[in-house]
Order: sequence, then structure tokens, then C-alpha cells
Amino acid sequence: MRARLLLPGILLLGACRTPAPLPPPPPVEASAPAPPPARTTDLRRRLILDRLGGPEAFNEMLRPDDLDGPVLAGGALEAFAQGSELRAVLLAQAALGADPGNGARRRLLKALAEETGIAADPEGTLPLRALVQHELSRSEAAFFEGSYGPAVQACRRALLLDPDDAMAWLRLGSSFYALGDEARARAAWDRARRLKADDPALARFLAERGWEQ
Repeated sequence: MRARLLLPGILLLGACRTPAPLPPPPPVEASAPAPPPARTTDLRRRLILDRLGGPEAFNEMLRPDDLDGPVLAGGALEAFAQGSELRAVLLAQAALGADPGNGARRRLLKALAEETGIAADPEGTLPLRALVQHELSRSEAAFFEGSYGPAVQACRRALLLDPDDAMAWLRLGSSFYALGDEARARAAWDRARRLKADDPALARFLAERGWEQ
């Protein structure tokens, strides 16, 4: 007998048994790293700026495009300066995706990947919304393969790019639920509910479990 459990945003199909235990994933909202001292922040910022190649390259990095590339590029630099290394790499990918021919942004992504040890996703040079959707597609694929830990991680990458993406919170909740972690699932779904107050399916799902606030 196969059980069907409709989870918000994802249909979970599986045998009637508890999934095999996996290493505990990080919290729904990982605590932001403690900001480094001001001197360290300045040094980290200067390190990347030097690798870009000077003021002209900095201006090229911030060159206007049809999307929000300049803001993303500046955000990537500041995220690295503040110690948020994964977010820095993801934002740099999105900044380059907004203007793939921008040499300074390409150098920015390369420098951040080398300094952090976080490899850039070869398929992730995409504008911001497309990159968020790319991560959500990865989370869905991992979920249906039964790889719930990687599904959580893909959702978390999407949320580093856009912390107000309701679908990312929905799928994060489904992934935690599949892992048997109802507390984190509820926290994620509560966040999705706040972002999608007009979603009757989610409201009904939470109410059926006594989780509606």
C-alpha cells in the first residue's frame, strides 16, 4: 500500500514507513554569522576590490543593466566583507547572470569562489529570479529522489537570494516534514503562511493539524 500525503507545493509519494534518518539539517533560519571586526571587514572588502583590478573595474562591476545587477554585485561584495560567504557567491552568480558579458562581475565571482572555497554553480549564472527558480527546481528534484537533506539545502540557497520567496518556504517545510522534523516544518510553513496569507490550501493544511495561528 502506497501512501499519498499532500504537502504544500509538493506531492510526496512514498511507502508507509518513516524515512531513513539523515544527519540533522541546519535550522530553518541559520543564525547570521557574527559580524567581523570593522578592520577585518575592510580588509575582506579590499581583498576583493584589489582582485577586481582597480577603480575602473569597480565601475564596470556596477555598470547599469536591464535588471538589478549593480545592486546584486554590491551586495555580493558586502556579504563577503561581513562573512556571509555562501550568500556572496550566490549574489555574484545572479549579478553576472544579469549581464553575462561583464568582465568585472566575472572576476568578482571567480575571486569570491576562490577566497571562500565555494565553487560557483556552472548552471547558476542566471538573473536573480531565474536563479531562485533554478534552486527550487533542484530542491524539487532532490525531494522526489528521497534526498531530503539536499532538498533542504537547495531551499536555503533560494532563501539566501530571496528570503521572502513563499514557495521556497513551502518546499522547505515539506522537506523538513519528510525528514520527520515537524518543528522546523511548522516554522517554515508558518513563514510561508505570513507571505501567502491568501493561500487557502496552506491555511487548510495548517488548520487540520492545529498549527494555524
